[in-house]
Amino acid sequence: MTKRNSKLKWLLLIHLLLSDVVFGRAPLPQSNPRPSVTSVSQTEQVESQAEDDLAVAHQLVLNLSASLQGQLDLQSNASCAELSNGGRRGKGFSQELLGLAMVPVLASAGCLFEAQTLVMQLYVVLGQKDTHEFLQDILELIKRGKERDSAHMAHHSGFHTASMLNSESQRHLQAVIFNIHQLAEVGEKDDKGKVGPRVQCNGWVRVKGTLFLGQAVEQSKPLCLEEAQQACGSLGFQCAGVTQDGDSGYFRVILRPGSRVVPSSNSESWIQNCKLGTVRWRRNGIPQHHCVNEKEERVYTVVEWIPAVSTLYNLGTAVYYASVSCYDTAKERAIFSTVDLGTDALMAVTGGTAGVAGYALGAGLKTGVKAGIKYLLNTMKEEDDLVMNQNSWEDGTLTVQ
Repeated sequence: MTKRNSKLKWLLLIHLLLSDVVFGRAPLPQSNPRPSVTSVSQTEQVESQAEDDLAVAHQLVLNLSASLQGQLDLQSNASCAELSNGGRRGKGFSQELLGLAMVPVLASAGCLFEAQTLVMQLYVVLGQKDTHEFLQDILELIKRGKERDSAHMAHHSGFHTASMLNSESQRHLQAVIFNIHQLAEVGEKDDKGKVGPRVQCNGWVRVKGTLFLGQAVEQSKPLCLEEAQQACGSLGFQCAGVTQDGDSGYFRVILRPGSRVVPSSNSESWIQNCKLGTVRWRRNGIPQHHCVNEKEERVYTVVEWIPAVSTLYNLGTAVYYASVSCYDTAKERAIFSTVDLGTDALMAVTGGTAGVAGYALGAGLKTGVKAGIKYLLNTMKEEDDLVMNQNSWEDGTLTVQ
C-alpha cells in the first residue's frame, strides 16, 4: 500500500508540474491544512487521471517507436537530454508545434521516457484525442516522405543555387513574417503599453490577395488608399496597416494589437513597414548580444531532413526566435517553412482560426492553435510534393529583402 501511494503521489506531482509549472496556465493549488471530503475526492480523481494518462502516453510512445523503426536515419550522436532540452522552448503556438515535432524524433532515437514526458505535456494543452490524431498524421507524413526521400534530398541539396522567391511571393512572405511577429507578441513596450522610441515606421508593403483582420480605427468617412495610409502613419507603430474594404474601393485602418494578415482573393493589404532599432533588450532588461544557440542548432541538424517534422519545427522556432527578438533567425526559419508549404498556406495557419476557418472571428486560443495545426497537417497531406511549393520559386538564388 505504501508503495502504491508513493507512486500515485509521484504521478500527481508530475501531472501538476506539467499542467501548471511547465505551461504556466495556472498557479499551483494552495495547501489546505484541513482538506474536506470533496478535496480528497478530487485529489483521488486527479491521481487516477494522471495514472491513466501516463499509461496511455507510454503505450503511444511504444507504438510510435515500433512504427518508426527503420523510417528515420537521424545521423546524430546527440543524447536524449540534448534532443529533449536543446531545442528552444516557446509558449503558446510555438510550444505545441515544437512538442509535436520532437515526439517522433525522441521515440525514433530510443528516448522513450523523454518522448512520454512530452506527450503528457501535449495532453495538457491539446487534449489526449487531438494529440494522438496529430501525431498519427505526422507519422503518416513521415512515411510518405520516406518513400520519396531521394527527391527530397535532391531538392534541398540544390536549395541555395536553384531557388528564388518571386517578387509577389516575397511580399506574401512579409505577411507571414508579420503574422509570426504577432504570434510572438513582438514589440518593445514601456509600463504604459506604448512602444519605445527605437521603433521607426517608414514605407509600405503591398500584398495582393490578402485581408487584414483586426480592430479597425473609427472613421468619420470612407477613406481612399492615400487617406488611409496617412491616418495609419500618424498612429506610428500602433497601426499595422490598411486593408481594402470589400469591393468598395475604400480602405480601413487596422490597429496592430491582435491583427493578422490572411489570404483573400478579392482584396489587398498594405503593411506598414516598421523596424525596431538594432539594440535589442529582453523584457527583463538583460541585453541580448546575439542569438546563436549551439544546442538548438544541433537539434535542428537532426530534424531538418524529416518531412512534416522539419516544417513544424521550423515554424515553431520561427515564432520562438521572434519572441526573443532574434529577427534574422526567425525569418530564416520562416523561409524554410515556406519552402515546404508555400506562403499562402503559412499565412493562413499563422493567421489563427480566422485564417483557416473562413475568417470566423471570436474563437479561443486553444481552438485557434488546434485549427492551425490541423490545417497545416492537412495541407501537407494534400500536397503531391512535400518539399516545396513550385509555384513560388524560380531559377536563381534565394533572396528575401
